[in-house]
Amino acid sequence: MKMGSGLRGRVSVFLVAMLTLVFLCSCGNDVTFDGSKTGDADHFDIEFKVLNTSYTHELDMNEGESIDVKIEAESGDISLSIQKENEEPIYRGNKVESANFKVGVESAGKYTLTVTGKMAKGHVVFTREG
Repeated sequence: MKMGSGLRGRVSVFLVAMLTLVFLCSCGNDVTFDGSKTGDADHFDIEFKVLNTSYTHELDMNEGESIDVKIEAESGDISLSIQKENEEPIYRGNKVESANFKVGVESAGKYTLTVTGKMAKGHVVFTREG
């Protein structure tokens, strides 16, 4: 009789372990962000192992300045936009690849920088240049 109850206990432990493993694996798909981000009056820097959401940062820009954009796209889909207040974006890129470029600012105002990812891994840096 002891032999049967020991087997039942091991089967129960095995089933609990398997259910726990299935639960933990399924939770990993819901991660929205794993990385770091910093921003101040002159830059927005976001590096991520996982990005499944959007992050924004605002820069007060002067006429004639530009925003230097550096993208390191490793995997997934990364989209970017630069938009002054309620106007049309001055830059919009979907499924961007690694690149370095500048976006000129024609008029002073508050510009919103947006980085959106879908199963994305990479690094994006926006830097204000006078």
